[in-house]
Amino acid sequence: MPSVRIDALAFDAITARIFPGAVVYAQHAGRVTHYAAYGTTMYGDPGSQPVVPTTIYDLASLTKLFTATAALILYDSGLIRLDDPVARFLPGLRAREITVRHLLTHSSGLDLRLSTLRDSSADAIRATAYALMPAHPPGTMTMYTNIGSMLLGDVVAAAFGAPLDSVMGELILGPLSMTETCFRPPAQLQSRIAPSEMDLEWRGSIVHGVVHDESAYALGGVTGHAGLFSTAADIARFATLWLQDGAWGGQQILREATVALAIRDHTSHMDTTTGKPLHSGLGWMRDRSSFMGEAPLGSIGHTGFTGPVLVLLPATHAALVILSNRTYPRRTPPPYPHHTVTAAIVKELRAY
Repeated sequence: MPSVRIDALAFDAITARIFPGAVVYAQHAGRVTHYAAYGTTMYGDPGSQPVVPTTIYDLASLTKLFTATAALILYDSGLIRLDDPVARFLPGLRAREITVRHLLTHSSGLDLRLSTLRDSSADAIRATAYALMPAHPPGTMTMYTNIGSMLLGDVVAAAFGAPLDSVMGELILGPLSMTETCFRPPAQLQSRIAPSEMDLEWRGSIVHGVVHDESAYALGGVTGHAGLFSTAADIARFATLWLQDGAWGGQQILREATVALAIRDHTSHMDTTTGKPLHSGLGWMRDRSSFMGEAPLGSIGHTGFTGPVLVLLPATHAALVILSNRTYPRRTPPPYPHHTVTAAIVKELRAY
């Protein structure tokens, strides 16, 4: 049954201009407990549309979860080992000691803000990334950066022997029937996509139907760290795969042991830039109160810069998907106010 409290939280966020609109999807034990759309795509600006449950949003860094999942499927098949040097798949990589595990846990030591290379060609961006040496010994410090997931996407493509978008389609999107999820959405979907931002400084136009992340845009829209677009119901399918221990439609997409390995804490013993432990699984953020609030220990999830959030509560077999374009009309610096909304909704989920 829909939650009146969640409705109120969403409407309050719109009034506070945290985001112009959003879709909230919650499920518990395989049952949909809340699925509603709120607000508009662009407040009252010309061209704005009411948000509907099937509105498509830029997933931003939620793309990283799909890249990690693809890597783990290839791990199950034996094409990738976690302690394989990344250079085995990317011979041009200068940092020979970095492994696939380091990329999955954001502990490669590579420190490069990819958006600073947005005016470079795709080849030049990769050349710079591949030539970089770690700022810290791999495996000793966690630093959340895009470069690790970009490289992981390249590893997945190289190991499978196909472009990353094709790999995603064959390994994840196709098997889960995620028909509303894709890189580089075709023109016919434009009217269903919520614009991300008025980018007057760089692109000189509204960012609508193309990836918001600057480096992903410069790389052609298909990368390991950003680029996917989707709907809340499609993301719920992905969430269910993980809550069902890797099973979907009678098939074991991921081995149960791999799911258990991926969601456990791999990084709490490492240093961080803040000096506080940063709990991470393989691709997953874990026990992050900043956006998970009072979620039970062992909860996992991820956020995206443009506004999407996914939280899984394995302890109660619950999932929360929130898709929004909180960067419209203009992005705001951290802290991200929509995380407060997510944490409050997670608290509501604990009542189920």
